[in-house]
Amino acid sequence: MDFDQPGMFSRSDALHAGYTDEDLKRARSQGLLHTIRRGYFLRTEVLRSLDPHARHLILAEATYSESSSKAVFSHVTAAVLHRLETWQIPLDKVTLTIDRTYASKRGRQRVLHGSPLPDEDFTEIDGFPVTTVSRTIADLCRSMPLVPSVCIGDYALRTGLTTMDELHSAVGSAKNRTGIAKARQAIGSMSEASASVGETRSRLQLDTLPLPPPLLDQRVYDEEGSLVGSAGFLYPNHGVIGMFEGTGTYGADPTPPDFEGRRRRHRMEDLGWIVVRWNWQDLDTPKALTNRVARGFVRAAENKVPRGRFSART
Repeated sequence: MDFDQPGMFSRSDALHAGYTDEDLKRARSQGLLHTIRRGYFLRTEVLRSLDPHARHLILAEATYSESSSKAVFSHVTAAVLHRLETWQIPLDKVTLTIDRTYASKRGRQRVLHGSPLPDEDFTEIDGFPVTTVSRTIADLCRSMPLVPSVCIGDYALRTGLTTMDELHSAVGSAKNRTGIAKARQAIGSMSEASASVGETRSRLQLDTLPLPPPLLDQRVYDEEGSLVGSAGFLYPNHGVIGMFEGTGTYGADPTPPDFEGRRRRHRMEDLGWIVVRWNWQDLDTPKALTNRVARGFVRAAENKVPRGRFSART
């Protein structure tokens, strides 16, 4: 039989439309239907067309229909609803929080946290209750490794979805909860100046090197005051510029030729800057990145002070 539903539907919906349990069983065995959660289905061809965030939201909708009316989407599910970037954040479980004091309950597809949840900590998106951006990031920082936490926080800051004051306030409100020390460290490492996950990861790796902290997101000008280009990481006292160069979703796609970017780099080098470049693959091999940056500093020690000037983006 031909299922033509464009979105998720329940067993009750199917029975009401005239299908039988045998029809559903046959369609699943033939690969025409995918079970999202017990009693909830989606056409397989539709599922294959969805990106990871859309798939997570389908699962969230099915899960919420069977959850307490007092439950609020939080953590990773709140991040997806707020359309935050989720680099290295698992999307296989829907996460909710309820204003109670019992410990978390973890199932195969759902995590339910018990935690204080004042009214100011949640809002509504697409008809669903969801924790605010600042509360969401604070919760994720308490429960996730440092680098993914900082990546998602940087994204929220640079897109204006939250502020450092709001993040510090959210962490302050969670001072007695598990993982609060991790959250403080993560938020202390965040910056709105990183333009991408790649730049955030680069900054965190550079911070581990015995180097002075670079100036972030600078604009480089020539002697006449004309803009030459942008520099993600600039070391003013050493004449070194660091650039992350990567395209695609976290390095999934090959980097196409960037002739304009090459021209800008050559102009910076003509001004006397040593330009060190790296990409997604380099970030996955920290030792290679460290060696590349070190070689750049060695070359810069033999150079004169670069000409022109630089300033932060305004």
